[in-house]
Amino acid sequence: MDSKKVNPNNFKVESILFDNDYFSIAFGKWDSNNEFSIAMRWNGNGESDPGYPKLFGNPLWFLIHDDLRTPIIKSLLELECSENELIIKALSELIK
Repeated sequence: MDSKKVNPNNFKVESILFDNDYFSIAFGKWDSNNEFSIAMRWNGNGESDPGYPKLFGNPLWFLIHDDLRTPIIKSLLELECSENELIIKALSELIK
């Protein structure tokens, strides 16, 4: 499952910070509080596998607790499948 196709109505993805085809971490806003959050998921194995988490076969993002946002985002810097420019932009959004 392509992480860019996972976009339920309640979590608006701003950017995908990490994606190695199997696992992804996204940066976006959760509707209930309109604050930036990060979410992650296992992408599954091919287009027919929606990965995990899922609800009724539909792929979902798993939200990470706010206290872990910054440490996790920082830990992504310089990893092979990370988007460093997007990570820096996400960090700057969190400190505004």
